[in-house]
Amino acid sequence: MNLYADEGIIEKDITYTVVKGDYGGMIEGKLGLEWSRIASSNQIKYNTPLAIGQKLNIKFRRIIPPRIDNGIVINIPDRTLYRFSEGKLKDYYFIAAGKPTWQTPLGEFTIKSKAKDPTWYVPLSIQKEMEDSGQDAIVEISPGPENPLGKYWLQLSLEGIGLHGTNAPQSIYKFRSHGCMRLRPEVAEFLFNDVVAGTKGIVMYETVKAAKTSDNRIVIEVYKDFYKRRINYDEKIKERLKELNALDRVDWNKIKEAIEKKDGLVWDVSL
Repeated sequence: MNLYADEGIIEKDITYTVVKGDYGGMIEGKLGLEWSRIASSNQIKYNTPLAIGQKLNIKFRRIIPPRIDNGIVINIPDRTLYRFSEGKLKDYYFIAAGKPTWQTPLGEFTIKSKAKDPTWYVPLSIQKEMEDSGQDAIVEISPGPENPLGKYWLQLSLEGIGLHGTNAPQSIYKFRSHGCMRLRPEVAEFLFNDVVAGTKGIVMYETVKAAKTSDNRIVIEVYKDFYKRRINYDEKIKERLKELNALDRVDWNKIKEAIEKKDGLVWDVSL
């Protein structure tokens, strides 16, 4: 299903065909790459209207975060859910995470339960947000197209937090939720059917990842500190490189540039 060129890196050549309703922000959530990068790599202007059937070509590269033997790893900075089986990456999907003012909680979790066509019981905190913005507070939303949970809900042991579908698929790969993690509707349906209650996982916040390629190159990936957790990037990168025994094998000028850009792209920083 997916091609992993190296044990620690996902690498795929993707040809995406534009469908009805597509625009840059929607395609971001399907491909896990900011639209500015997709547009640039296809030599099209950022706001150029897209034609149905138009082909977009991208090279997708992503360093796999710290893995677990079996279960789910969700890394907030790269807005990606990774599933592992026997220590190997099984598949991965893009999410919408909590906005910086309403952050997704971090830590270990268990999938406690699942529900199809859930009713959304609006938390008091969100009811207050509605009132503060001049709206009438909504107490609950029944299943249907207006329900922001979509058709499928996976309840995590992290209090009040779930993985769920959405009626706003354009929000995927962005920081838009009140802490829960949204999935594209077809992904939510697949995971609902494929993930069993009791599955273990962890939500982490890795702004810096590093890996060694099969041809012994050192690559890194650096993300913005979206949640303002005061990340010391120099120390983080040194930690990652030390784990790879690669402190003396990198070009620190390249690393400095990667830290400055924080673009989430894979950088070859080898000497």
